[in-house]
Amino acid sequence: MRDQLALLRKCLRDDVPAIVISAKDICSVPVLQRYLEEATRNGCDEEFIEDFKAVLNGFILFQQEEPFNVKVPDL
Repeated sequence: MRDQLALLRKCLRDDVPAIVISAKDICSVPVLQRYLEEATRNGCDEEFIEDFKAVLNGFILFQQEEPFNVKVPDL
């Protein structure tokens, strides 16, 4: 999780499907919370889990501090 941009670039370069989820997306926090549950259940290592929690907390904080920027997603 530390270098999300590098991961996205690698996916694009290698033609691997990827998705970008913005904290401005009203659906983002519930989706990331569910992903964290699955990552934990599937045995992801503690470093990954802690990094992901930090990302999730950043999304939560953004949505709390800037609720007027949180919207239903569109293209």
